[in-house]
Amino acid sequence: MPWVITAIVSWILFYFMVDVQQLRRTIFGGIFTVALGSLVDWGGQYLSLYQFNDLIIPWAGCSIFYIFGPVFVIGVLFTQYLPRKGSLQVINILLISLLYLAMEALILQTGAADYLNWHILASFIVDLVAITSLTWLAQAFQLAPRSMRSFF
Repeated sequence: MPWVITAIVSWILFYFMVDVQQLRRTIFGGIFTVALGSLVDWGGQYLSLYQFNDLIIPWAGCSIFYIFGPVFVIGVLFTQYLPRKGSLQVINILLISLLYLAMEALILQTGAADYLNWHILASFIVDLVAITSLTWLAQAFQLAPRSMRSFF
């Protein structure tokens, strides 16, 4: 059930925050995060670092509600609100990584996931690398809107 709840909350945020006119480009940020998240989580489980529990519909060892909920939504919204200035991008990467880590900690608290040979600080480093990769992808392929709307 935690997977369904995170998907619903994510899609509610998506509904209120997405710029539909920019979705043709920013959706690729979501597709990239789905691919990267699926690969990382499949590898993490294959190496017995952590496991996901209570999977309703599995996708690469994860819940499809997790992959196409918060993972996809974060990819699209992060790409949409990517700031232009490098210093603000660093702050943005840190904040999004910390928010994602907080969500992960809540998922651990519910018992929907367990760390076997893993630590939350390792997750933070993986999150930083993933969000930094998304930043590079959005800039390299000009996925972010030209107006570069941002909260900063």
